[in-house]
Amino acid sequence: MDRFKDDRSIQKQIDQLSKENRDLKLIVKKQQNKHKHFNIIGIILIVTGLLFLGFLIYGEYNEYNSARKIKKLQEQKKASYNGADVQQGILPEYRKMYETNSDLAGWIVIDGTDINYPVVQSKVYQEFYLNHNFDGEKDEAGSIFADARNDVFLPDDNIIIYGHNMKNGSMFGTLQYYLDKDYYNSHNIVSFDTLYKRGTYQIAVVGLSKISEESDGTFKYYDFINAENKKSFKKYVENIKKLEAYDTGVSLKYGDKLITLSTCNSVEKDGRLFIVAKEVKNGQD
Repeated sequence: MDRFKDDRSIQKQIDQLSKENRDLKLIVKKQQNKHKHFNIIGIILIVTGLLFLGFLIYGEYNEYNSARKIKKLQEQKKASYNGADVQQGILPEYRKMYETNSDLAGWIVIDGTDINYPVVQSKVYQEFYLNHNFDGEKDEAGSIFADARNDVFLPDDNIIIYGHNMKNGSMFGTLQYYLDKDYYNSHNIVSFDTLYKRGTYQIAVVGLSKISEESDGTFKYYDFINAENKKSFKKYVENIKKLEAYDTGVSLKYGDKLITLSTCNSVEKDGRLFIVAKEVKNGQD
């Protein structure tokens, strides 16, 4: 009888040990799974971090490369300028650049800002320079380019010039500063040369609009190329004045030669910021 009790006691201890062993194995397994889970998360975080760093470095390199190429063109323009006007033919500072890229249409500068770029006009299709640089290479910054519908050299009544609103301030990224009238007061003169003629323009309107469907009632400032008559020009002026951020005090009249700078803005969906400037002679209206 005592032996039987001893056997039961031993078996009970064995069962208890077995149970404890199973529990221990489960705990160990859970810990292993937990560590494995954390290891996977760690690996994912490391890979994600490396990818993000890679994209960041790639983006910084592209920005640097774009800026370097623009700087080279600026230096080429400066080195080629001899200070003399010519009666006919391409202006001296643009001859070599035109040989490099016959899409060159001119150059735009706003003193005191970062805007100092060649203006191109694609002979292939309108949006080519949205994502191509002056050398025709893929570049997310694109180029400053004239509307394909424009005759830049005739010229049309209104030459429309586009550029990206880059976060780093390049291209037309600084046009948003014109929403501050004090900034406008200090930077209201634009130099725009075509290949054959140097030009000075005074900013008359700073406006906000958006890209709209044909059925939308929003005025399409980017569709005004030439005025058919005084009445159509007056209607155009009335419409852009409705979109202006503030009154500049600069008037527009029929016969004025205009340029319109157009870029994106973040004020509204499909938003656009545009600046209309009129040509002036010797800095005078």
